Amino acid sequence: MDENIVELNIAIGGISKELLDVQKALDAYREKQKRKEAIDEEAMTFVSKAELVIEKAENGGLQLTSDQIRRIKSNLVKILQRIQK
Repeated sequence: MDENIVELNIAIGGISKELLDVQKALDAYREKQKRKEAIDEEAMTFVSKAELVIEKAENGGLQLTSDQIRRIKSNLVKILQRIQK
């Protein structure tokens, strides 16, 4: 039973780190956007991290809720639309 708890803690830690990386990238993008600074680098960082997390979740490598995936995809679409303008 202790092995299951350890494995669960490791899995939760991995998911938390992935989501934290995506959130940090999104926060950096939004902060630059507020200051009307160049946002291309932050946008691309978020896009690459978000795509990786979504891919892992869809392939079963990360256990995310459908709401978490939806929110990441929604932010991804918004940022990609802004980059393409």
